[in-house]
Amino acid sequence: MIPIDLTGRVAVVTGGTRGIGRSISALLAETGASTAAIYRSDEESAQGSLLERQAFGGLHHNYCCDVSSEDSVAELTSDIHSHFGPKIDFLILNAAVGAGGNIEGISLEDWHRVIDTNLTSAFLLARAFTPSMEAGGSVVAISSGAGHVGLPGLSVYGASKAGLIMFCEALAQDLGPRGIRVNTVSPGRTDTGFGIEAATDDHPYAPSEANALRRVGVPNDVARAVLFFCSDLSGFVTAQWLRVNGGVL
Repeated sequence: MIPIDLTGRVAVVTGGTRGIGRSISALLAETGASTAAIYRSDEESAQGSLLERQAFGGLHHNYCCDVSSEDSVAELTSDIHSHFGPKIDFLILNAAVGAGGNIEGISLEDWHRVIDTNLTSAFLLARAFTPSMEAGGSVVAISSGAGHVGLPGLSVYGASKAGLIMFCEALAQDLGPRGIRVNTVSPGRTDTGFGIEAATDDHPYAPSEANALRRVGVPNDVARAVLFFCSDLSGFVTAQWLRVNGGVL
């Protein structure tokens, strides 16, 4: 067995206190990393996540921040460095919102909210934190199957996630000479505890029937992929995307 030990490393996780992000934060803490988990509004879930991470030892903090705001990200960066020191090892770009429906029903406000949260935030956070990363550091973005395949009613969300994939592929080339890796994980439909889609005319398979493994994904499936990209096991892997969807049909 090859152990993964991230003791002494610092991870910043956006959207890091609920759903997939909560599992990512917890798994990184379990393997020894200190964690800075960022959330937008759900204080109860954030406190629960913090208690989970603290049980593994190490240094852990939560930060309430609008990651689509340049001023808020600047303040966040200062706060995190004041608590964790000058070096950040892992940046996990997980914060996201959605806007579904046909294009005529989507407002310009919806467009900006999704693009700014899902894509502009990645730019702001990468610009803020990658200067403090050293060789062996890793940026991992959470995209979506909607960023690879055009799906009905997900034009805006899909555009934001496709843009995130390309942003990370190019960023990997910029940061590679410094020994920093950048990769993307794209989950399929995942049971985050907030409900999961049933079969519809557009998605005619029930979630457990829509992939080769015939089960619904869970947040820890995604978290383990992120852990791989943070660990030395992926030391020669960058500018890649990995779809964690059970072999979707």
